[in-house]
Amino acid sequence: MKYKRFIPIILGTSLGFLFVDSIAVVLGLILTSFIPLQLVRIFAGIVFIIFGIYFYIMKDEEFCPTDNKRSPFLASFTLISTTEMGDKTQLMVIALATAFNNPLQIISGAMLALVAISSITLFLGSKLLGVFPVKRIKLIIPIIFIIVGVLQILFNE
Repeated sequence: MKYKRFIPIILGTSLGFLFVDSIAVVLGLILTSFIPLQLVRIFAGIVFIIFGIYFYIMKDEEFCPTDNKRSPFLASFTLISTTEMGDKTQLMVIALATAFNNPLQIISGAMLALVAISSITLFLGSKLLGVFPVKRIKLIIPIIFIIVGVLQILFNE
């Protein structure tokens, strides 16, 4: 919404996600050689529940380390690379990498999903922001994280 130039933003976002999630896949593969898969899955479920609780009680606005002086590509790459490192998405990619020993499929699937969601958000976000109340969205997101965390723990095979 700051830059109004979609292509450089999508490219920067994609490269940022590729960087962060490639690290996640490598970490996931390393974790499975040291820690039993069931423990990693239970830990991932607990982390999702913690994120859900955190998002429920969090009242502050999100931190956005960008400004209008940078290029849209550099700003979006910096934003994704800094805010997604250790974030819930990266943790889920780590969990997927531990569950399925196929790094190319994991990174491809994660990239496809993240780029698609980023593109949809970019193109439609500014138009839909006035239609859907942000307060309601902020109440639904924690519930989704808690449900995913509980399911991760309950269906840990």
